[in-house]
Amino acid sequence: MTAPNHLTGGIVFTGLFCSFFSVNIFANPLFISITLVGSLLPDVDHTKSIIGKAFYPISKWLSVNYGHRTITHSIFFLISICILSLFLERNFSDNYSISIILFFSVFSHLLFDMVTLQGIPLFYPFYKNPCVLPANPEMRIRSGNIRQEGIILFIFCFLTFFMQDLFANGFWSTVNNNFNDVKHQIKEYKKSSNALKIDYDYSLYQTNFKGSGTLIQATESEMFILTNNKILELKNDEQGLKIKTLKTSKTPLKIVQNKIDIQNYSEEKLNKLLEKKFVKKAFIYSNYETTISLNQLEFKKKFEIENKYNIDFKSHFLDTISYNRSKKIAELELKIKNEENQLINDNKDFYLTVNQLKLEKNKIGLSLSDYELNETQKNIIDLENKLSHHHLKNNLMINEYKDRLKKIKESPIQDLLYFGEITFITMTK
Repeated sequence: MTAPNHLTGGIVFTGLFCSFFSVNIFANPLFISITLVGSLLPDVDHTKSIIGKAFYPISKWLSVNYGHRTITHSIFFLISICILSLFLERNFSDNYSISIILFFSVFSHLLFDMVTLQGIPLFYPFYKNPCVLPANPEMRIRSGNIRQEGIILFIFCFLTFFMQDLFANGFWSTVNNNFNDVKHQIKEYKKSSNALKIDYDYSLYQTNFKGSGTLIQATESEMFILTNNKILELKNDEQGLKIKTLKTSKTPLKIVQNKIDIQNYSEEKLNKLLEKKFVKKAFIYSNYETTISLNQLEFKKKFEIENKYNIDFKSHFLDTISYNRSKKIAELELKIKNEENQLINDNKDFYLTVNQLKLEKNKIGLSLSDYELNETQKNIIDLENKLSHHHLKNNLMINEYKDRLKKIKESPIQDLLYFGEITFITMTK
């Protein structure tokens, strides 16, 4: 097969099979260059070929020692090239796309030469007989036949043009987009390392949603679309959901998860951190009750947050502290009053005796008969004896409550601080 057909055929074959690995050979000038070189590489053993002329000393040595369509057209050459590529990528890069491209592009050359009349010795040097496809010679291609080569070139050019979407989106992405549902787009998100642009047109009950955004997160049954600084949530098999369009396409942006620990964060610092960020998971604690923009009616100190966007904490700090202080002061003052009343009730007999003694002593200054005076003095002696034997009860809780009350009134207001762990998603180039 001639060089033009090896080049166009190599593009079609390599682009198709690389799409199974979500590798787009047109995404990078290096990728398409590797595809073109790989599709011609086995002909390096021919001095008059394009690649043979580029590497003439090597091609001449191979031609003299082995001849054309021998060692460079064997499966062992293919394996050797791929092993060398993997070694270089493993040590100098974390991207194995080049090895995948090189494998399919070199393999395409071997495959297309197998469909010619001459075939290739695929297992050279151990088995030198040519391998051909198909077995019937009349169904194989004659190299250099202008008519046959022209037809094949046209087919390859036609396929290259009409398979651009498949190359760009990948095989499985194309399949998932054809299903046009939530389930398959969740699958697409989970296998893609890049952020996905998503075009949507759906209605939920009587509300229609149409536009495009970024598929920023997906769980087993739910997907989250970031669009116009808000999040749309779509659940698989959700009642009332009718989908017209739900298609994704790859972007150059990478989905990155960031995990940070927060210690002694002020409310302003925390809100600045969370501004316009998608929180995948967070555990946040505060030393005072607070709330978040998602639920302004619920005040608490502990928050577990999952799959939320642009969270804003609102503590109403001074109002909350003032309210809590006033509430605690009122509670303690009430307890003190109740305990004092209880103490008076427990010592009721003592205070009654004291009052009776005062009344009897006040009678001394009045004009009394001798009999009345003697009775009064006798009563005073009896009451004093009674008081001397009376044990006054104490209430220790009163002092404790008074100490608490004093500490609250004198203690300074502590700063509102946040603690915890946050995992959020960002997109980077």
